[in-house]
Amino acid sequence: MCLGSVYRLADGVQVRRESFGLLFYDYRGPRLYFVPSRDLVEDRFFEGKRTARELVESICAEHDWPRLLVYTKISEILTLLETKGLIHEQSVC
Repeated sequence: MCLGSVYRLADGVQVRRESFGLLFYDYRGPRLYFVPSRDLVEDRFFEGKRTARELVESICAEHDWPRLLVYTKISEILTLLETKGLIHEQSVC
């Protein structure tokens, strides 16, 4: 995960916020993916307007958690979603 990147949904993928976290629906499958991220990542994050760095910083500020812990968790989530082909990373550096 590059902190200076934004992330967008792949074509044919939708995301919805649920109580457990995020629900991704891939119309190409069709398949459902449940991401137990709780309230860490909002579905709007995948509009590609905020960088991963901004997401990590906002979580750290809101919860007063160690930056390394937050970075690691967000990196795991984004890497998983990218590996599944649900999102695409776009560097803005």
